[in-house]
Amino acid sequence: MSEQISDLPCDEIRDHLRQALRTGPFPAALHLAIEASGLTLDQIQLWLAERGARLSVPTLSYWRRGRSRPERAGSLRAVRLLENLFELPDGSLVSLLGPRRPRGRWLAHSPGGLEATKLFTGLNRDLQRGLTGSMAELTRMSTHITVTVDELRRTRSVHLRQVVRAAEDRVSRGLAVFMAEEEPDNPPTITALRCCRTGRIVVDRTTGLVMADLILDRLLSQGDPAILEYEWRFSPGLPSTRYEHRLLVPLREFVLEARFAPGVVPIECHRYDRRTATGEPQNQRELWIGGTNSAILGAWDVPAGIIGMNWTWPD
Repeated sequence: MSEQISDLPCDEIRDHLRQALRTGPFPAALHLAIEASGLTLDQIQLWLAERGARLSVPTLSYWRRGRSRPERAGSLRAVRLLENLFELPDGSLVSLLGPRRPRGRWLAHSPGGLEATKLFTGLNRDLQRGLTGSMAELTRMSTHITVTVDELRRTRSVHLRQVVRAAEDRVSRGLAVFMAEEEPDNPPTITALRCCRTGRIVVDRTTGLVMADLILDRLLSQGDPAILEYEWRFSPGLPSTRYEHRLLVPLREFVLEARFAPGVVPIECHRYDRRTATGEPQNQRELWIGGTNSAILGAWDVPAGIIGMNWTWPD
């Protein structure tokens, strides 16, 4: 349309609305219904809250612009209430949503996503479900990792700072995952540092997988940002020669920094990536170890897979 919807006469808006209710899509029908009602999003949110349906104004805005869609039971109830508010036929908005998107294998069906079995070997079905189900609620925008290596060449800590965004309403937790492949019977412990606290922790000493719930400091509505900051800490173990990070879905920004203790510097350091856990390393490139005894890997628009850094110690 060449005209702005808000500039159209009310009768024309209702004509467009009737057409949209027949043919969709859902965002267009919702937008027209809001325009025809003359209500603001704040007024609509208040009306819904008075009837027990709590949605944020940004969520309503995302729905009407097609940036997200209602799927959970509480969200669908809110849509049915909106049908009453806008005096629309029962089911007229809900029917435009179609079937709910599957949750169990959501990550594999996300654009560019991989199944957990491609990146984590030896996991039983319960562990696979735990990985994919919890990670679907948050979209990771950036990940900054700092690996600290001590004077005995051992990894002492891995510090992570992640910027995330809620993929749906009422998100209360995230998930931290570590794979201790080289020493599965000596997994690290986790400490939440900022904007979260640890909840349930699952340790599988057969594979070395550790999964920890991170309870957020506030309840997120769809589209809300948050920061997760936490640290893995290791007991004395074998000298380390690499660190790698697994991505089930693409990531916009990734930074990995390895900090080596004074006087303990590798003779060389390389970045690499792999598409799967059993795949060969690709895109290998030497990284400079600076005067502060650290090497940095930076990557943008990173595809799903494994990205990491390895180093070689002098004899």
